[in-house]
Amino acid sequence: MVKLEKRGDTFRVEKLEASIVNAGASSETVKKVAGYLAKNVCEGMSTLELRNKVVAKLEKADPKAADTYKSYKKSSKKSSKKK
Repeated sequence: MVKLEKRGDTFRVEKLEASIVNAGASSETVKKVAGYLAKNVCEGMSTLELRNKVVAKLEKADPKAADTYKSYKKSSKKSSKKK
C-alpha cells in the first residue's frame, strides 16, 4: 500500500483509471498509463508528482485526453477552493 504525500491518501489504481477514462482516453491508453504508474508510484510521492506523471504519459499516448485531464484537474481545484 503506497501512501501519497499531502493528505495521506492511499494510491488506488481504480481511482486513477476512472480519472483517465473521464478524460476520454481509450481503454488501451488507460491500461498503459495506469499500469505504468502502478509500478512506478513511490511511498510519499506527492499528488502533484503523480498528476505530472499521468499528464506526461497521456501526452505521448493521447494528447487530447491529456488536455482534458489537465483542465479537469484545474477546474476541480478551483471548485474545492470555493468551499
